Amino acid sequence: MKKLLLIGAILMQPVYGAKLPTSVDSELQELARFCRLLGGRPHGFQQAVERADLNGDGITDYVLDDSELQCYGASGSVGMFGNRNGGGVTVFLGRADGKAEKAFYYSAFGAKIDYVGKQAKLYLGMAGTYCGQTPESETRDGYEKCSRPLKWNDKSRRFQIDMQTKRTALHWW
Repeated sequence: MKKLLLIGAILMQPVYGAKLPTSVDSELQELARFCRLLGGRPHGFQQAVERADLNGDGITDYVLDDSELQCYGASGSVGMFGNRNGGGVTVFLGRADGKAEKAFYYSAFGAKIDYVGKQAKLYLGMAGTYCGQTPESETRDGYEKCSRPLKWNDKSRRFQIDMQTKRTALHWW
């Protein structure tokens, strides 16, 4: 019976249990080390990494959203990695050899992957001028929130914020 339960538990492991490329794992380990330096316990770090093919090459890319990281008990840890008020989003470009390289980093109000269509698209939560506001209207009306997709630049081998695509209202805040 114990063997059966163990086999069931192994089969029910989430996809997050899959091995991450060294560069992605190293980034998580560094963030966990920082959490421990502040006296905290890192929790759920593997779940903060989402996987999707974002550039259409058929290879899995990795998205690390700091706002998903938890550091229990750390001094001054409220939002230390980010929260709904902003945090870092890092995209690692997957390679054919199983490794990954950092291809984008930006502070945003979270990230969501849209899996509709042939190619997944990553949207960043943005505000203010990224949503078409002028600095004057930001001061007067507060920040307007929106989301912007990332697009792949084949020449530079980097992702960048697509300012040409019509912004969409944020639906995850």
